[in-house]
Amino acid sequence: MPTLLRDLLAEPSLRVQALVLPEGAAEQPISWSSTTELPDPVPFLRGQELVMTTALVDRTPEEWRQLAAALAAVPVAAVCIGVGLVHDEPPAALVAAAEEAGLALVVSPVGVPFIAISHWLADQIYAETYAAVQTNLQVQDRLVRELLSRHGIDGMLAELRRRLGLSAVLLTEPGGQVLHRSPRNSRWTPDAPTPGRRTASAEVVVDDIPVAVLHTDPAPTHEGVLPFAATVLGLELAREQAFLTGRRELLGQVLEDVLHGLISDHAARRRLGRLGVQVDAQQTIVVAVLGESPDRLRRVPWELRAVLRREGDSLPTALLEDAVAVVVPDGTTADQVAENLSTQLGRAGHRAAIGVGSARRGVAGLRLGYYEARQAAVHDGIGRSAPLSLAGLLLGNLDLPLAELGREVLGPLLERDEHTGNQLLPTLRAYLEHDCVPSVTAAAMVIHRNTLRYRLEQIEQLLDRDLDRLVDRVELALALAALDAAGDPGGAGEPGA
Repeated sequence: MPTLLRDLLAEPSLRVQALVLPEGAAEQPISWSSTTELPDPVPFLRGQELVMTTALVDRTPEEWRQLAAALAAVPVAAVCIGVGLVHDEPPAALVAAAEEAGLALVVSPVGVPFIAISHWLADQIYAETYAAVQTNLQVQDRLVRELLSRHGIDGMLAELRRRLGLSAVLLTEPGGQVLHRSPRNSRWTPDAPTPGRRTASAEVVVDDIPVAVLHTDPAPTHEGVLPFAATVLGLELAREQAFLTGRRELLGQVLEDVLHGLISDHAARRRLGRLGVQVDAQQTIVVAVLGESPDRLRRVPWELRAVLRREGDSLPTALLEDAVAVVVPDGTTADQVAENLSTQLGRAGHRAAIGVGSARRGVAGLRLGYYEARQAAVHDGIGRSAPLSLAGLLLGNLDLPLAELGREVLGPLLERDEHTGNQLLPTLRAYLEHDCVPSVTAAAMVIHRNTLRYRLEQIEQLLDRDLDRLVDRVELALALAALDAAGDPGGAGEPGA
């Protein structure tokens, strides 16, 4: 406990008495002592000092009022005036100024030198600091022991609460949702603090990302305990995340084998069943396309409830090469799962494109549902499945340089458009999208049919293709889809499957 003004007044060997004691002043902590006879000591004070003086400088009542107001504004814990050397009694103007400013004023007799008060206060502060260090070391030792004992988050928070004599300890998500309480029957929340009682909070960080917040009621007496507890908690979360990542990667490996047809349906059923996926039941696939390797998701606890359960994900979750996939069984709302997944990944620093497939059964249904969800994925909101595009499925399932393939076929159009602005590529896209019907295409592009005919002739000449031939139309449509899938500026679509 810090040394308070009332502790100084209660020490019989010092014989310090209160002259002016505003309400609550006795409970003010004293940070240090400062002996001064300066005309203006305020620039040399940091706050909560016991300012000791013999009032050697002669001051007018107005000057005492100005000094008392300045000291109260610092604020200092109190002013101690020593009597018997310069003044036999405290100056009446000082007492009046202290009363007016709400400044605590105490008096010490000539037989008690200021050095004695300073020594006593230093001893008290040293004892307080030593007790804080001892408490910190004891709490740190117990928390580390809990970390090594594998009692989990529950044991760590309970030990923290017991060691510090706290009423409640809470672990919340950064957004405020409560993840864990100690004791479990506590109803306290940081949003509803107890009047007159100070609480405390510390961020729990993993891989430089705040993943949770640790709250205590009341605040720990000694500084340093809560930040250390948050650090240890981060280590425990990171360790539990490593186990959870192993499960997700294992399911991801099996799912990759299923998607690429590397195992039989019978083997897929058996292996997926061991990982909690019952493929013969109807289920929906939610896919988050990251556009990058999910390495950070392997380290950062982006779904804390799964980490705290220590039993894996509530729904089968897989880490793939550039995506996260969640298998949602019938009876669970896939859209809600998708929204939660988007929030969790965003918290971990990933802006993922989210898509939801159709509910299907069987190993083949799992494959189709995955590619449906991936094709439907969008960055803003949740993309819902549409009839699966064959082009999107083919391009999404090939590990090929899509932009290069698209430009290999459509390069002459891209080059001509860049130099002349003839809009040949948009014309080709519109022509194919409108079933190669000239009248409908011209109307959609708001151009004359002769203009359309001229552009189509240019396209055929530049690409050496015949737009009346089905094979050439399919090849050009796939080339456009390749540009779109790769997110090439030459295409007009979003990154696809």
